[in-house]
Amino acid sequence: MTRVFFILLIGFVFAVDYYEVLEVSPDADEAEIKKAFRNLSRKYHPDKNPGNEEAHKKYLDVTKANEVLSDSSKRQIYDIYGEEGLNDPQLFNRRRGPNFRFELEVDLEDVYNGLAKETTIRRNELCKKCKGTGAKDRKTVPCKHCGGKGVRLQNVGGFGFNMQMQVQCERCGGRGFLAAERCPGCGGQKVVNALKTLNVQIEPGMDNGSEIVFPGQSEQSPDWFPGDIIFVLKLKNHARFERRGNDLVTSIRLTLKEALLGYSKQISHLDGHVVQIDFTGVTQPESVRIIKGEGMPHQDVPSNKGNLHVRFIVDLPGKLTLDQENTVRQLFPR
Repeated sequence: MTRVFFILLIGFVFAVDYYEVLEVSPDADEAEIKKAFRNLSRKYHPDKNPGNEEAHKKYLDVTKANEVLSDSSKRQIYDIYGEEGLNDPQLFNRRRGPNFRFELEVDLEDVYNGLAKETTIRRNELCKKCKGTGAKDRKTVPCKHCGGKGVRLQNVGGFGFNMQMQVQCERCGGRGFLAAERCPGCGGQKVVNALKTLNVQIEPGMDNGSEIVFPGQSEQSPDWFPGDIIFVLKLKNHARFERRGNDLVTSIRLTLKEALLGYSKQISHLDGHVVQIDFTGVTQPESVRIIKGEGMPHQDVPSNKGNLHVRFIVDLPGKLTLDQENTVRQLFPR
């Protein structure tokens, strides 16, 4: 009991403030942490400061801080239990929280050209005031229900036998401590509902059903490691193009004259460039012409593209004049 309680208490003594080391706020997102580490590691790198012991120590501190804060699991443990919590293997054995899946509607142009799209979601986050402890000023007391152990013994009996089984304390949730006074920021709930903005990067060539995953960005709780946020692409129907794998299909309407003698047509593509197609001669109704390399980009190698299938629809006149009928009979006697 003493050992468990000692670990829980000492977890709140922050020997090193990793946020201060990286010169970022505790609210810093992944991009800010990455940028700060890049700048500071460059500044204190041993190659730039030969023989400078202070710079070398700073470099090691910056590297260690980045190792913790850039890892969502380690960062959550550090935020709640401090540096000592990172040395407690039991904290790393917590279950993983649920994944959240969101449907994201996109245009065909978006998956042809690629797009960075900001999307805002709601989720529960650890209270920043108490770091998920639920306690005002993060002051806690041992749980009296389990004596600070986080577990208690429960009697189980039946069929002439009686035994004791160790179960997680339902009062403290297995943590062994309770808030001395409720945190005013979350009312002792440990989490608050907040908006989270994510920069969703849609890569050229992505398809309907493609998933964009943000690891560890789902609901936060002191009881689990956050799951993932997953965006599933839903491709909208397009007015002019239909996607079939890496190929595109479109239609061009021809007059009877164009179908018999030839045509010169332009297709405005999904990125605005123009595809010119010319032909002299007879074009059969519903015939298809394939233009290589004018389809969708391949997701793995965007410079490689599928083909464009052009289907020709021939518009016949609704009615002919007498002169036109005679002309047709002369041209096609059989």
